[in-house]
Amino acid sequence: MASFAIRNPYLILVLCLICALVGGASVVRMPVDLFPPSHIPVVVVATFYSGMPPEQIESNITGRFERFFTLASSVDHVQSRSLAGVSLIPGCR
Repeated sequence: MASFAIRNPYLILVLCLICALVGGASVVRMPVDLFPPSHIPVVVVATFYSGMPPEQIESNITGRFERFFTLASSVDHVQSRSLAGVSLIPGCR
């Protein structure tokens, strides 16, 4: 195989160029719907306080952090979750 490539360098060069052109054309013509837009949380704040019930987590930790997140300019949506010993606050754009 190597001897064939050495004897015919222009053929190998043309085949490589054809592969590059076909690959570039297929990437340009690829439909966008294969990659749907996704809304991934930009910031997720997880606060752990073992032994604290969800009601106290909500009032002492989650509420305060939510107020700070509403002041941020790039955060459009804040949705919090208070569990036993855990406060989860994802902020989305």
